[in-house]
Amino acid sequence: MANFPLTFKHKEQVADGTWSFYFEKPADFVFEAGQYVALVLPRLSAPDKRGPVRSLSICSAPFEAELIFTVRITDSGFKQTLMTLEPGEVAQATRPIGHFTLSHAGDGKRIVFLTGGIGVTPVRSILKQAEHEGSARSFVNFYSNRMKKDAAFHDELKGLKLAEYRYIPTFSQETAACSDGSEERGYICEAMLGKYLSLEQIKESWYYLVGAPAFIEAMEKLLLGLGVAKERMVNDPFTGMASASQQKS
Repeated sequence: MANFPLTFKHKEQVADGTWSFYFEKPADFVFEAGQYVALVLPRLSAPDKRGPVRSLSICSAPFEAELIFTVRITDSGFKQTLMTLEPGEVAQATRPIGHFTLSHAGDGKRIVFLTGGIGVTPVRSILKQAEHEGSARSFVNFYSNRMKKDAAFHDELKGLKLAEYRYIPTFSQETAACSDGSEERGYICEAMLGKYLSLEQIKESWYYLVGAPAFIEAMEKLLLGLGVAKERMVNDPFTGMASASQQKS
């Protein structure tokens, strides 16, 4: 199952309770932005009934020198062990797989990300790679979190330099209004989409839905109600499945 040795380098906090873990990228490790691997830790510092393995999206872009995996820390043995990794320890990774890539949206139409929480990890990979390649495509990223402190990569996503790019962070539990109009409050809904996209744009765009299964279900229902064809939706559910060959957590 594990094909690539990944040497741990360092970790960095990127939001409240959320950390990025940096590994050396093997020379023969090739992936598309948006894919994921099964990451196998060299040990467990605390018990975990699912063992030392999780399927994790690659948060770094293909052009970047390191492999980055970003997770929200819980009390699971796997994540507690991640926090104790020392530089030089070697994890293992399977070959990258996954369909959450821009190759599915081949007609050049606008890409709209409906992103929930830690689901931002493959979105960062895709957008950073698009920026690096000088993509002329239109991107819109609705990024939903409870609080601003929960939003990983907020400043980085806000500052991306793309030909046509709109970043709309929205926070469901922030009480203070945004003074400059750069943020939204509440959940992603029809009114919020309509504020930034015309009805024609809503129907013709490609949608990349990523987050918890309940979030994806709600977004699919919203889009179907607006007349968006199911074929124009690509989703990446972050579930609690136990098998490394299944979906992510």
